[in-house]
Parts: sequence; structure tokens; C-alpha cells
Amino acid sequence: MTELTKGLSVRKDELGIESNPDESSILAFDGLAILRALRRRLQLIVMIAVVGTAIALAVILQLTPLYTAQSLVFIDRHGAQVVDFESVMSGISGDAASVESEVEIIQSRTVMRRVVDKLDLTQDPEFNSSLRPASFFKFTPLKWAKSLLGESSTEELDESERQTRLVNAVIDAVVARTKVARRGGTYVIELNFTSNDAAKSALVVNAIADAYVLDQLEVKFEATKQASEWLSQRLEGLRQQVEDSERASAVFRAAHGLESALGTTLNDQQLSELNAQLILARANLAEKEAIATRARQIRASGGSIESVAGVLQSATISALRQKQAELARQEADLSSKYGPRHPSIVNIDAQRRDLDRQIGNEVSRIMGSISNEVAVAQSRVDALFKNLDQLRGRSGDDNQASVQLRELERVATANRSVYETFLNRYGETSTIKDLQTADARVITRATRPASPSFPRVPMLATLAFLASIGLGVAIALLAEQLDNGLRTATDVEQFLKIACLGSVPSIASRGKGFAKDYVLEKPLSVFTESLRSLRSALALSNVDNPPKIILFTSALPSEGKTSTAVSFSVCAAQAGLRTLLIDCDLRHPSVYRNFSTAAATVGLVELLARTATLEETVIKDLPSGLEILPVAAGTLNPADLLGSVQMQKLLEGLRTVYDLIILDSAPILPVSDTRVLSRVADKTVFVVRWTNTPRVAAHNAIKLLRYYDANLAGALLTVVDMSKQAKYGYGDGGYYYGKYNSYYVN
Repeated sequence: MTELTKGLSVRKDELGIESNPDESSILAFDGLAILRALRRRLQLIVMIAVVGTAIALAVILQLTPLYTAQSLVFIDRHGAQVVDFESVMSGISGDAASVESEVEIIQSRTVMRRVVDKLDLTQDPEFNSSLRPASFFKFTPLKWAKSLLGESSTEELDESERQTRLVNAVIDAVVARTKVARRGGTYVIELNFTSNDAAKSALVVNAIADAYVLDQLEVKFEATKQASEWLSQRLEGLRQQVEDSERASAVFRAAHGLESALGTTLNDQQLSELNAQLILARANLAEKEAIATRARQIRASGGSIESVAGVLQSATISALRQKQAELARQEADLSSKYGPRHPSIVNIDAQRRDLDRQIGNEVSRIMGSISNEVAVAQSRVDALFKNLDQLRGRSGDDNQASVQLRELERVATANRSVYETFLNRYGETSTIKDLQTADARVITRATRPASPSFPRVPMLATLAFLASIGLGVAIALLAEQLDNGLRTATDVEQFLKIACLGSVPSIASRGKGFAKDYVLEKPLSVFTESLRSLRSALALSNVDNPPKIILFTSALPSEGKTSTAVSFSVCAAQAGLRTLLIDCDLRHPSVYRNFSTAAATVGLVELLARTATLEETVIKDLPSGLEILPVAAGTLNPADLLGSVQMQKLLEGLRTVYDLIILDSAPILPVSDTRVLSRVADKTVFVVRWTNTPRVAAHNAIKLLRYYDANLAGALLTVVDMSKQAKYGYGDGGYYYGKYNSYYVN
């Protein structure tokens, strides 16, 4: 992946495609970078937070305070009922949809109309905008447009229509200020009303709760009233239907002889009785026949007929048998005294014979009686059979009539049942009208709120403060992204892809004077030490063959290139190195301005043109010991002159004379002078002004140097504010500047 990236970069350079140096910045903008950016922009963030909070507080304190009062209504699903009201009109069920429906009813225009009428809110300026003082904002662009289009105004309406619109507008205002919601999963409903006046908010919300309860009562009363009226009308028709159906049933029953007792008809009762009598008659006949048959069997066999039940039960025979027993006793007594021939005994025999005859006659009579009883029983059975057949014929006709009778009775019963149900319901509804109770009741009445619900100054101020901080952070991050300069060594290495040779601090705040004077006056300062570090870095870039010709350049003018080259040269001369500073900016020479010398009469151009010698053109700065080759006059072709063979020979000759040769050249992007000069220098130091040099400009300048095969030593940050650079994070010496500052004498 690394080789592919390198190849792609080389390919872009070959094709001349500009890569975006900010691209890596966006990718590398991690959390730590954000914190460092916020730290650098802390002053901006604090200022925005303070100003934003102050403005928000000023606006908040100008807002009209609003007060919110709350009332609680409970939906009572199990209220006490004197009568069965549910059978007439169902109450509120316990499901969520029903409770939410009650919430909507409370906010309905019907309930709100009751409140508006009760409290006469149409005369309250808070709800009736027409009663408020005229304001400029009353004439909105929309109203102006309507007036221009010629739309009708309220003045053109009649009084009733105008009053109706006014009431609707007030109702809309009340609805807008009312908030009704179910409290969790309970049957408690919260009613909140917001007003400019604390007492009014409590008054209105209590009126809304009362209007809702009253609306429930009136709805129930109206429902029961309508039910009673409808039931009363319906009962008249039902009563007539019952009378007609019962009359038809009675007439049909009488016409067909279907009068009943104990739930059965007379014919059915007679048939049942005849069946019972027939059974008894048959049983009696069977008994009589059995007795007669037994008597005949006994007589036929010559047995004693006296064993027959009828004979045994005869009182006459019993009396005759007793007389026989008495005669037998008398005969026994007389026989023992007188013998068988005695007249008394003969008389007893005559009496016994007479008794036997009487018993025989009685038995014959009983036998005849038994036969008569059998005949009578048989006749009774036959008569019952005849009557039963007659009744069975009549029963078939009655059954056909009974079917029609039962149909008439069912109709009469159904009509009577409906009539009784409606009569009972009518009685209930008549009672309910005087015993109505609402399904809701107010469990908490609103009281005057002690503090306004809006604006909540602490909360809004906190939110404003947090929002201001957020805005400040956003602006700080935006400013950080829009900041196109290079600040740290990491930035240099990341965006320019070259090494950072160090950071040269700014000395503008330490008094007026040239940078080279500061080096002479403050040899132990951090400024001078940074130049020594640069010289060491250049020397160590090639230990075997340390660079002697060092080119200082930059992407654009005014980036501290010349001041750095002069200061670096002075520092090297102070270190005992024979140093020559050559001003190679033939278009705008400025090296001589850093020294208190008059403008040179001859210089580099004359030396290359061989109109002057080296001794005539070189100027020596006595305080520092630095030798300077200035530019006295310009030329029409600076690039050709600097890239000439004569220039190369001059540098080669100077290499043997001086320990260090510093070339101060023109900026890279405006002109091509430095590009050709970079080929003859051992090392090129690219000067970048801290936070000032645009990244794209520096990037393009480096690309041009590489295109001309310049030997880049690296980039040098100049005019660096060390205390501010410390806020940009680790990696740079400036981050620890506060810790090692005591090592320098500034």
C-alpha cells in the first residue's frame, strides 16, 4: 500500500496534478487535535459564550411571563349507581382508547364554548385581539396583501357573523393555551392552562374541568330523556298489540271449547278420567269374573260353596251358622240327658234342617248376585269403551285447534314479554333522570401558580450558555479549518512531505532593531539558539561532506526569508566560520538594508559581468565579521544570469575561500530565479512564515523545487510565537517552551 501511494504521488507530480494538502488534515483531525484547536481558540469561544448568553438573557428578560395552572380529573369507572344505568346508557370503558377519547372531548370546542360563555372571555384582551392596543405588527404583509387583493374585511360582515367569528377566534385562543394529557396509564387526566395572569390561569382551568363534568351530565340527561320519550311512545303500540293478541287467543279458545283447567283442556281431562275409570272397571270385572268362575268350579266339583269369598263375607250366613252351632250345643246337652227320641231333640233336628235350607237359599242368592255383578261390571266396561271412543274422536279435532291456539298464545306471550321489558326500562329511565351522576370528577382543583412557567430564566440561561458555547466551539473549529497556515513541525511534515529543520521565534515584541543585531546582543537567546540548531541540522545532513552553499528561499514574499538568512549568516560568523552572504534577489535586493551601510556601488551583477573584482564587491560587517556580496544594480534577465556558467564558476571559486556561503534568493512562486539557482546549492532551506504562508502555496513551491532537482534540506518555520505554538500540541519544541525557557537569556 505504501509503494502504491508513493507511485501515485509520483505519477501526480509527473502529470502536474495538484494534490490537496488539506486532505490529510481532514483525515488527521482526531479527538486530540480537536482539543488542541479548542484550546487555541479558547478566547474566541469564551467571548462568543459571554456575548451570546448576555444577548439571550436580555431577550429572555423582555419576554412576557406566562403562568400555568393544573387541574386533575379522574375518570370514575366504578361509581355508585342507585339503578342499573348501564342497561340504559353505557358509561366510559376502561380501555386506553376510551380515556384518550375523553381527553379529546375535554379539548373539544363544545366544552371550550361553555368556558368562554361562562367567563365572558370575549371581553378579555388576552383572548380577544381586537381589544388590544393597535400595534405596527398588527398590519402584517399578509393582511396588506389581502387588502390589496380586495378581500372582504370584518367590517363588511353583519353583526351575527362578526360575533360568531369573534367567539370562534376566542375559542381557538383558549384551545391553543390548553394542554390536556393522560397521566401515565392511570385514569387521571391532567388539564393545564397557560395565561399571562396567574389567577386567570387557575380560574380558566377550573372552569374547563367543571364544564367537562357538566357536559357529561347533560349528555347523560339528554340520552335518558330521549330514551324515555321513545319508550313512552313505543309502550302505547306494544300495549295495544298485547291486548289484541290476548283477545284473539281467548276468542279462539272459547269458540273451540278449549277451556282448560290446571293447564289441560276439558276434553283432555275427561279422556284422562275415562281411561282411569276404564282401568278400574276392567279390574273390577276381572275380579268379579274370577269370583264367579271359582264359585262355579267349587259347585261343579261338589265342594263347599261356603269357601267362596262372597259367602264368607255374608252376614246372613254367619248368623245362620251361629244358630246351627247353638242348636248343636243344645242337642248335645239334651242327648246326654234324654236320648235321641226326645221331642226337644226332634225339634232341634227340624230347626237344623230349616237352617240348612236357609243357608242353601242364601248361597244360591249370593251366587246369583255374583253373576249379576259380573254382568254389571261388563256393562260398565262396555259403556266406558264407548264413551272413550267418542272422546278420542273429539280429541283429534281439539288437537288441530290447539295448534292454532298455541300459536296465538305464543304471539300473545311474546308481545306481553316485550311490553313488560319496555315498561321496566321506561320505569328505570324515568328514575335515572333524577339520579344522574357523571363518570368523571375533579380530584384536584387548580390554585394560583406561585411562579411563572415561562420563561424559566435559570433553565433558559443555562441552555443559552450551552448553546453559545456550542456556537463558539463550532465557530472555533470552522476558523481552525479555514486557517490555511502551517503551525507545527507536524504540519510541515504532513502537508509538505519534508523535514522541519526548526522554529525561529519572533523577536518583534522585544524592541526595534535588525534581527542580526539581536543575535549579536543576545547570543544566549532562544532566537540565536534556534539558528545554531539550524546550522547543526545542516551540518549533520551530510557528515562526510557538510554543505557549504546554502540557499534560503520561500514560496511568497514577506515570509522572513532575508531576515533569517542574515541572522543565520551572522550567527555562523560569530561561531568563527568565514561566512559569505550573497544577495541573489536581483529584482528586489534587501540584504544591505539589514546593515547600517550605504547602498553598494558594485555588487553581484558587476562581479559576474567582470566589471568588478571580488575584493571590490564584498563588504565586511565589522561587528559580526560577516562578509556580504550585495546587489548594486539589477538586470533584465536575472534567471539567465543566476543560471549561467559564470555563476557556477563563481560559487565553485568561493567554496575554496569560505567555510559557509549563504544565498538569499527571491521567492519561488512569483519568479523562476530561485528555481535555476537551487541546482547549484548544496542544500536549500525552505522558509515558511508561521501561520501566514498558505499551505497550497508552500506545497506548490516545494513541488517546483523538486521538479528542478533541488537538494531540499527541509523547511524552517519563522516568526513563530512560541507561547502560542505551545498550544498546538506535542512534537514541537515550542510545546515545552515554558519548561526550558529559563535556559535562555532573552
